[in-house]
Amino acid sequence: MDNPSTNRPGQPRNDRGHIGSSAPYLSGGASAVAPQKLPHNLESERAVLGSVFRDTAHLDGIAGSLLPEHFYLEAHQKIYACMVELHGNQSGIDVVTVHTKLKALEGGDDAYFSLHNLMELCESCPLAPNVESYAEIVRNASMRRDVIFAAQDAIKKAQVAGESVSNFIEDIEKTFLEISKDHDRKGIVGGAKVVEATISYIQDSINKQGDVTGVPSGFVALDKLIGGWQPSDLVILAARPAMGKTALALNFLTHAIMNDYKTVFFSLEMSKEQLMSRVISSVARIDSASMRRGVLSDDEMDRMMEAAKMLHKKNYMLGIDETMGINIMELRSRCRRYQKEHGLDMIIVDYLQLMSASHHKSVQSREREISEISMGLKGLAKELSVPVISLSQLNRGPDARPDKRPRMSDLRESGSIEQDADMIFFIYRDEVYNPNSDRAGIAELIVGKNRHGGLETIDLAYQPNYVTFQNLVHE
Repeated sequence: MDNPSTNRPGQPRNDRGHIGSSAPYLSGGASAVAPQKLPHNLESERAVLGSVFRDTAHLDGIAGSLLPEHFYLEAHQKIYACMVELHGNQSGIDVVTVHTKLKALEGGDDAYFSLHNLMELCESCPLAPNVESYAEIVRNASMRRDVIFAAQDAIKKAQVAGESVSNFIEDIEKTFLEISKDHDRKGIVGGAKVVEATISYIQDSINKQGDVTGVPSGFVALDKLIGGWQPSDLVILAARPAMGKTALALNFLTHAIMNDYKTVFFSLEMSKEQLMSRVISSVARIDSASMRRGVLSDDEMDRMMEAAKMLHKKNYMLGIDETMGINIMELRSRCRRYQKEHGLDMIIVDYLQLMSASHHKSVQSREREISEISMGLKGLAKELSVPVISLSQLNRGPDARPDKRPRMSDLRESGSIEQDADMIFFIYRDEVYNPNSDRAGIAELIVGKNRHGGLETIDLAYQPNYVTFQNLVHE
């Protein structure tokens, strides 16, 4: 590694944007990380700048992923930023134009930006065609410096008494995620690579030899329409109270784990014991009211124990989180960790309006907060490449209409829900409004939005004793 120049413009930055002679100190008696000991490679920085001087076209290949702040020396940051600006203005880039612009910006002819020094940068370039490799070295060194600074900040924060540990851990995870995202600039991908990935995806679907290519829902007509829950999709399941949206979500959950798809269920309304009781009732085909009262026959007791043993063996096929008011950052962090440790195929959230956008209370409308949550859930689905099914409440719009079937406009505090969701389903049971309905026991699953196909209404059988839904058998 090179030692940085002692000239003022050539000094390294000791953190994300401040010039100084020493880096932040590690707390607890650890030694300081001196600037010259921080990860850096000045030869690669000079090679990048020299390559651009030799051929401006090289900037097109690196400008999208290499930023001025990725350079270690402040002088190199300024030279590179000047090059990017000149290129953006469609001005020529050479030692004279860069020198002239830097001279105007710095208010004088600084020695480091002299024509002589800039000429040396140009002449010191080893092989201009390797500029992308040099840029990658510079970026990697910058990322490692950011990790060091983040670790130092984490140690300092860990020593502050009174701070919530969960908040502290969440902040650390957020910081490292931001570092990762900052350095993971994929940019435009060539069509050939996309074709290869797409053909591989289609081939996997063909190999499954059936209608279901994603996580199966357990309902024949629904799986035929959507092909199962697809990776990266945000699915909204909405209904008025008493329509059975939680029951249907538990049907999706049960069918997934019974087919060995690892699923995490965020239960913001019920306790984990209540949730598991509902699952056992559904699997064992036992009246849920009887289970709540503890009035079970010997046969029902046997079926309950068999269902419990089977679910016990599944273990991490099912993860349950009952944190009330969980925010989108906590949810994302826990899902990311669960996927890393156990694997993850699907996420269910019950329900969206019980979440919060962040720990920090801010003055913003509830609609805007819901929009932030909706966008966060879609981002999570895409990041982890798993389907996210979120339940949602509806406003009172259906109650005031003659036809009480839900519409898109009935989504409560909808914000960007309609925009972010890939699919939106509504549940309607006519018997809730009309006790003498001739469609008693039938639930309509209304497809309000389907980015991948058509809009239909699917009839399901609703069994209130088990609080569950079944495929409807037509006579």
